[in-house]
Amino acid sequence: MLIGLTGGYCSGKNEAAALLASRGWTCFDVDRIGHEAVDLARDAIAERFGTGVLAPDGSVDRRAVARIVFSDPRALAGQEAIVHPVAIRLLGERISAAEAEARAAGRPARICVNAALLHRGGLLASCDAIVELRAPLLLRLRRGMRRDGLGPLAVLRRIWSQRGFRPALRALARGAGRPIFILFNKGGLDELTRGIDRLLGRLPPPIAAKGS
Repeated sequence: MLIGLTGGYCSGKNEAAALLASRGWTCFDVDRIGHEAVDLARDAIAERFGTGVLAPDGSVDRRAVARIVFSDPRALAGQEAIVHPVAIRLLGERISAAEAEARAAGRPARICVNAALLHRGGLLASCDAIVELRAPLLLRLRRGMRRDGLGPLAVLRRIWSQRGFRPALRALARGAGRPIFILFNKGGLDELTRGIDRLLGRLPPPIAAKGS
């Protein structure tokens, strides 16, 4: 079973993934894998955006890149074209390794891919089901300011930059025949925990097992 966990900026995906991990799921954070991909794609990023996006030690200054791409859709598309193929390759390798480990242990693989941009890069087609986190705007605003140290306008720009993800996600899910489960996260851990447990009881069988 492979589920895709997605949602807008600061909707609570990491908290949901942690709850799944505590229930025996292997969770991969595409943001973290993306950081590795950024490091591997350092030269291409510097060529695209200039050496001003490099830190004094030669690594990519992710905040400098973010300031560019979150205010310019064309720049964001350029950055994604560089980083996403590398991240997808790394993720695919880790999913394959987790599936092999589960087979060797004689247990079913239960894998969660935590990805804000699940609808891009072909990730969705590999999933058996999609879980979309939703949270109130003001809660997301407070989380972004606290977690990322951003001002309210910067957080709102990040939220606005993802405005088209939900229609794209739904269109792709319908086309691929993948169910989407909505999980509301209003900020209480107990409520989110109950939502996760209800969700796990509703998940369909893996695509490969259907009809067998």
